Amino acid sequence: MKKLAIVAVMVALVAAFGAAQDMFPGEAPEPVDVSDSELGQFVDALQQIEQVQLETQEDMISVLDEQGISTERFNEIYQSEHSPEFELDQPLTSDEENRYRVAEQELQGIQEESQVQMSQVVENQGLDVERFNEIYVALTQDPELQQRVQEMMN
Repeated sequence: MKKLAIVAVMVALVAAFGAAQDMFPGEAPEPVDVSDSELGQFVDALQQIEQVQLETQEDMISVLDEQGISTERFNEIYQSEHSPEFELDQPLTSDEENRYRVAEQELQGIQEESQVQMSQVVENQGLDVERFNEIYVALTQDPELQQRVQEMMN
């Protein structure tokens, strides 16, 4: 069960790498032209990025285990710090706050390292990060592109 829990910082990791475009409501996205070769590079990078993300999540969970903080409690504390209307179920002790701060710092380092690794994966596949993100955003909006990616992944 613990392995399935997602640390709040992972949300930031995914959001930072797979940036979404701001669009005006009702505006149709412009189609992105992606050759089969480029899409192959994208798919290879995407599969390697998934592995980096899994390893990152395992490292983050290990940090929380070392600090004796459950992912649920970490997320609860994180949310209480970033959302003024959210209140902790149980008050934070000074010892728990110290362990939280250590974990938070270590998780930030893991996140930064992971972002570098993912950028390197993309570049090693012959794409730049901006183009990868452009294809990624198009993939979320274009069923045809989704189908092409699905076929390449099978």
